[in-house]
Amino acid sequence: MIKKIAFIIVCCCFSAALSAQHIAKLKMADVVDIFSKKSDTTYVINFWATFCKPCVAEIPGFIKVANKYKKDKVKLLLVSLDLPSFYPTKVATFATKNNFKTNIGWLDETNADYFCPLIDKSWSGTIPATIIVNANTGYKKFWEGDVNEKQFETELKTAIADTKASLTNPVFLMPMNKVVAIDYFDKENSNREFKNGENAAVTFKSNDSTVFALSDGIVTAVAKVDEMKVIIIRRGKIFYTYSNLGTTLVKKGDKVSKNQKLGYAALDFDKNIPTMDFYLNNDADRIYLTRNNFIEREKSTTRFSVMLGIEPE
Repeated sequence: MIKKIAFIIVCCCFSAALSAQHIAKLKMADVVDIFSKKSDTTYVINFWATFCKPCVAEIPGFIKVANKYKKDKVKLLLVSLDLPSFYPTKVATFATKNNFKTNIGWLDETNADYFCPLIDKSWSGTIPATIIVNANTGYKKFWEGDVNEKQFETELKTAIADTKASLTNPVFLMPMNKVVAIDYFDKENSNREFKNGENAAVTFKSNDSTVFALSDGIVTAVAKVDEMKVIIIRRGKIFYTYSNLGTTLVKKGDKVSKNQKLGYAALDFDKNIPTMDFYLNNDADRIYLTRNNFIEREKSTTRFSVMLGIEPE
């Protein structure tokens, strides 16, 4: 009888081992390499541990949402920060028990001062922590702390939208306050033939020289052309170009937020009023914007019509 019981126990243990999930052993450099390769995949990397209750609580929602958007090339990776003694058996058993059916790895690192900045310089080491990355578009969003399923889905949809960025009839807040005139090239009603490379700028004239970002994105260029400065910001597949600036407040590589100040417009050719040219395009096409693509920005309390390049007090 004792031998029979022992045999049953061995068989049960063997069965459990077979059903437990495979847990890859990873260095943080491996993790970074996964999401850094150019592709149209959006990666969600979640750092967790079996002893972390908020981590465990949010993971089912992450898995559900990631599976929902698989067709949009979303991949989820759960990276365990459990102690070495938990790898691989305890982590695998825990994952199987909690039905964590997704990609799981264990971080073979102990120096948080080294591996945290590889993910994001703001990471203090707290878990849960999550990063959403798409190397193709340059999209990156990192946060510490747990989020619920709805919040995570909102963040993921923003990342996915970048991979599908469209130029179809967008609507923006104007990039300047107190706009008094908008000039644009009316491609549809022009009596002359459209030429490839035609100036597609929308020109804003305003009593306030402050220029605001129309969207989140990454600054890909800050250049000086003759006496004017140009800022190009990329969000997904779309490029936002702000031209005829006298002063800039950002540099190449900066991550900017919607409505963030980018700089100050220079005066027009007649030296009468701050004027800024705006262009919108993707890798292959330009979009011809009109007055209907912009709504008035909240009016500013500052006036800026003469002294340029000096921030109002």
